Amino acid sequence: MIRNKGNLNIAEIFIPHLACVTMKIRQDFRGLENMKSKIYSLINRQKQIFPALLLALASFVFTKEAAAQQTLGTTIMNLVNGSADVPGVIIGFSYLMAIFFGIMGIMKLKEHVENPNSVSLWDPVKRFMAGGALFAFPSVYHAIDNTISRGLIRIAGSNFNTGGVSGTGLDASLVSLMQDIWRPLQYLFIAFGYLAGIILILIGISRLLKTEQEGARGPLGFGTIMTFLVGGVMLSQTRVMAAFVTSMFGGNATNNATLVYKAGMSNTAIGHSEAVIGAIMSFVAILGWISFIRGFFIMRGVAEGNSQASAMAGFTHIIGGAIAVNLGGFITAVQNTLGITNYGLKVSDAAPYILDTVTAFV
Repeated sequence: MIRNKGNLNIAEIFIPHLACVTMKIRQDFRGLENMKSKIYSLINRQKQIFPALLLALASFVFTKEAAAQQTLGTTIMNLVNGSADVPGVIIGFSYLMAIFFGIMGIMKLKEHVENPNSVSLWDPVKRFMAGGALFAFPSVYHAIDNTISRGLIRIAGSNFNTGGVSGTGLDASLVSLMQDIWRPLQYLFIAFGYLAGIILILIGISRLLKTEQEGARGPLGFGTIMTFLVGGVMLSQTRVMAAFVTSMFGGNATNNATLVYKAGMSNTAIGHSEAVIGAIMSFVAILGWISFIRGFFIMRGVAEGNSQASAMAGFTHIIGGAIAVNLGGFITAVQNTLGITNYGLKVSDAAPYILDTVTAFV
């Protein structure tokens, strides 16, 4: 028997306390079991209620969509409107990451003070820099946007000549399709530009944590610099598009095309022909926007050392996209060069058709 100097039995002192602690633990476990059974019961009740709520919600949504005559254009706009809060979620995530980087910076600074030979001073500094940039992300966003777009005007152009179509034929269906999706797709491109720009800037900020051994993807690598630049281009793509179109054609986009040679054609045939031409030109302009955006991502891939990307492909997409958006101006330039302005199409200006911008998310 173990005793201390005062002949007190240590076992007699601790065993009753140990028994009390064991009993308390058992009671806590019984309480946890009761709580778990209650949670499972609540979940089972919710499983019974949820299908009824889902069925009621679905019937309400489908009734509302049927009343609104859902089209591809309204579907695209629903997607754009539904993603309006995504930038806020991304920025909220950036604030959380800023707090994390700040804490990591403090820990690294402590490690540097305790062991400066193994932990460089740059380790906590770059975490503080990245955290500060993430905390001030709206200011960083506006700074990059203004750096790219300062002094640039927004692109404008002319309506496509699609008003002469009638009936329910294939040409009328094609014109109806392009009239329905033309403006919503522009909103979609601009919204995509905002989201892509925000994400690219966040990627650029996060690369401050990398080392110089990363090469092009390091803190001062060409890939990181290009990431910030492409992010700024995506944030102000309408202004950048205007810069390319104006630089090549000396003015805004012109796509209102009419037939020059109309001999032997009725007014109805002329209207249908010009409407189909306008619908095709608007489709080409949509492809031009996609090509223009893709070109900058290809250039970013080149800067990061992607062997499957080439600078020539990037420039081709960018220049070709700007030409496609102003296909009417390109046709006019070719006609003037070849001296055939009295044949084919005559392209002129009309009301602006390309959206100026959408409301900034941050």
